[in-house]
Amino acid sequence: MEFKGTPGPWSHSDNHGLNETVGGAIHGSGNTLCLVMGKGIGKEQATANAKLMAAAPELLEQLIRLRNKIAGYRPDDDDHLDVVDAAINKALGG
Repeated sequence: MEFKGTPGPWSHSDNHGLNETVGGAIHGSGNTLCLVMGKGIGKEQATANAKLMAAAPELLEQLIRLRNKIAGYRPDDDDHLDVVDAAINKALGG
């Protein structure tokens, strides 16, 4: 499975001009990918959510890289890699 979304890197911007999107905007590949709403949670939490979303492509890429690097060191009774695989599959839509 591979990521079919907009390639990273993505960035976060507070400067978007819309009051309803208190968390800012996520940009990637020269486009605005999404505007982050803050209804019911406020600006601080909405901005933190937006920054995590902006980091998602890099986080996924590094998690996959690390997973592949440590896969050969996995003891038979260790389920940590299964948890990592589940997180990767969730991000990839599996």
